[in-house]
This record gives sequence, structure tokens and C-alpha cells, in this order.
Amino acid sequence: MKRIAFNRVVLLQVLTVLLLLLPLIGATYVVWVKHHRLLGIVADLEPRYARLQGLLDRRADVLTMDAKAKELLKQLSYPATQDLAKTGNDVQQRIRSLFADSQLDVISIQVLPGKIEGKFDRISISLRVEGTMAGVQAALEKLAVQSPVILVDSMTLQTVGMVRLATVPRTGGQFVFSVFRIRS
Repeated sequence: MKRIAFNRVVLLQVLTVLLLLLPLIGATYVVWVKHHRLLGIVADLEPRYARLQGLLDRRADVLTMDAKAKELLKQLSYPATQDLAKTGNDVQQRIRSLFADSQLDVISIQVLPGKIEGKFDRISISLRVEGTMAGVQAALEKLAVQSPVILVDSMTLQTVGMVRLATVPRTGGQFVFSVFRIRS
């Protein structure tokens, strides 16, 4: 009988110790799981942190490049301070003078309604001209060096009237140009 009682006492003592260790084992498991989850999160964040640290280390270079990009944007587009209608009229006059200086007859020129494209207003101008092909080429060469930039969206050229061998054929052209104005 003593042996059974002894086994019960030992069994009860072992169960009591296990019961007391169970919260400690559970807490250790929870800490271990959280630790490994946090290691995964740190591994995901490490490349982002390295990129951010690289940007911070090169902050002066980034600010210099940002200033250059803003200056280039000012050269390529009209400023937000200029009225949309005034910008359209300015571009219309510039295009008219370019093509007239290239000895082309301006048949019609019209500012089309502006469209919003991202952080810009796109102003389109429709133009119809007649003259020689050399005049069209000269006007397009002058157009290429304009600042702010004037883009050619579409262009259609065709001969006007009958083509005779002894004369330079007249060419009619229809153009659609675009310029950009920064939105405020």
C-alpha cells in the first residue's frame, strides 16, 4: 500500500510542478512566435530603411536634382500664374508669327478648349496653312527651338491644286499643336 500511496504523492507532485510550469511554457511559446514574426517584419522593412537612409545620405544631391527638374519644367511649360486664356492667345500669336515668317499663308488658327492632364492644363491650337514645302520645313525647324515647348500632336500635308512640272507645288497643311501650363 505504501507503494501506491508513494506513487500518488509523486504523481501529484509532478502534476503540480507541470501545472505551475504550464504558464511559463505558454508565455515562452508566445514570445518565441512573436519574435519570429517581428524578425519577418524587420526583414521586410530593412530594404525600405536602407533606401530611405541612402536618400538621406544623398539629400543634397536629391535637392539639387529637384531644383534642376523644377527649372526645366519652367522652361518646358507655362507657369501656373499665367491665365489659361492668356496662355492660349500667347501660343496662338507665336505659332502665327512662326508660320507667317516662314512665308506661309495662315488660313485659319484657333485655340481649342483646354484639357486637364494630371498636374497640367493641355492647350491645343488648330492651324491651317498654305505655301511651299520649304516654308513648312522652315516653320517646323523654328518650332523645334521654342521655349516653352510647342508639341505637334498631328499634321496633315497635301498638295493644293494641280501639280505642274515647271512650278513649285503649293502645299496645304493642317496642324494641331499643344502646350502645357502647370496647374496651381
